[in-house]
Amino acid sequence: MLAPGFDLNKKIIGRGGCNTRGIFDATGAKIRLRGKGSGHMEVNGREAPVPLMLAITGERGDTEGFSQAVRSCAELLQGIERRFAAFCRARGANAAPEAGARFWVGEISPPAQRCAAAALAAFGLCPQAVGGGVPSS
Repeated sequence: MLAPGFDLNKKIIGRGGCNTRGIFDATGAKIRLRGKGSGHMEVNGREAPVPLMLAITGERGDTEGFSQAVRSCAELLQGIERRFAAFCRARGANAAPEAGARFWVGEISPPAQRCAAAALAAFGLCPQAVGGGVPSS
């Protein structure tokens, strides 16, 4: 969903941080953009040399809050994915997005995977513990 004129970061974060802050307020989970194009500088003063990602971090033991944060982030990303498709259609056939998933679940710890399994399955996302996953077809 990276295309000139489609400001993905702002759509994820929301005006004044309303999207990520709203998820945090509702769940207690921290939501951060990381990787190339995120604008987030790691301790070395550079963006992480990995694809743009949305990182979700919850408090240990708060399984319901983490699971809800995963659901909320997936809903947010699916909404943005629909906006991106409309954006591309408005620019003509040559600007059509690539076929297939535009977001997926990457590296996830086994406890996080167990906690979020139902939420991920509801969105057709089937990760593999630490090592990444791709959307199911």
